[in-house]
Amino acid sequence: MARLLLPTDLSDNALNAAVYGIRLMGTEQGHFTLLHTVLIPPFNPAADLSLDVAAVEAAHDGLTRFEQRLRQAVDLGGAVVERRVEHGELPTVVDRLVGELGIDLVAMGTQGASGLQEALLGSNAADVIRSSKAPVLTVPARATYRDPRRIVVADDGKPVEAGTVTPLLNVARWHRAELTIVRGVPEGVDASTLPPSPLDDRLGAVPRSVHYLSEENLVTALNDLVDQLEADLLVLTHRHRTLWSDLFHRSTTAHMAMHAQVPLLALEQDLRR
Repeated sequence: MARLLLPTDLSDNALNAAVYGIRLMGTEQGHFTLLHTVLIPPFNPAADLSLDVAAVEAAHDGLTRFEQRLRQAVDLGGAVVERRVEHGELPTVVDRLVGELGIDLVAMGTQGASGLQEALLGSNAADVIRSSKAPVLTVPARATYRDPRRIVVADDGKPVEAGTVTPLLNVARWHRAELTIVRGVPEGVDASTLPPSPLDDRLGAVPRSVHYLSEENLVTALNDLVDQLEADLLVLTHRHRTLWSDLFHRSTTAHMAMHAQVPLLALEQDLRR
């Protein structure tokens, strides 16, 4: 049973991301929580409280209509759908609900022509990725769902917990996808001399190949490889200040131009690991 948290601003992009996440994870015994957040200003006795009440009522009405659109867009089978209107900043609310509801995956949309770049440049999606204790799937606005057959996995060579890769394994096995593991190689280093990656032990019998890229212009090279392979999904492990986690810092993402059609799955590694 997959428990998905689906943040939404009630837009078409958010609907597309919700459908994508649901189809990717499957509906069997699913539990999907639609989340819409509203920001209520600090209490001011002189303020018109009716405006706050009206905003919350409008949010509930909008979320109800969003669920109706979702049911028209994808067959939810016997899945449970819950609607939540919450006060507060989206990353904070998501972080709380992930713990309260035992969420397996957060799926949300991004805007703009370069979906991954938009996801990592200080948007709500970027903040959710940075703070969430659950994996986060970000779906570019122009992405159209298809069952993933080729998944590119960026491997930083660092230790990874078994639970961290569980969402990746579930998706790969369910859809019978093949993984392309990408490792960065320092300039002047022979790839054959690199030590075995801890990630390899976690992937079991999932079909995979390994591709090495020079760390020089790594982001561009990764972008080109995703295009070349016509990959359906890009997977990164989010942790503090490693080769791939640098993609989450504005200083590097300012130069990114990732493939707009490829969703990003950010796996969450315990920051202490």
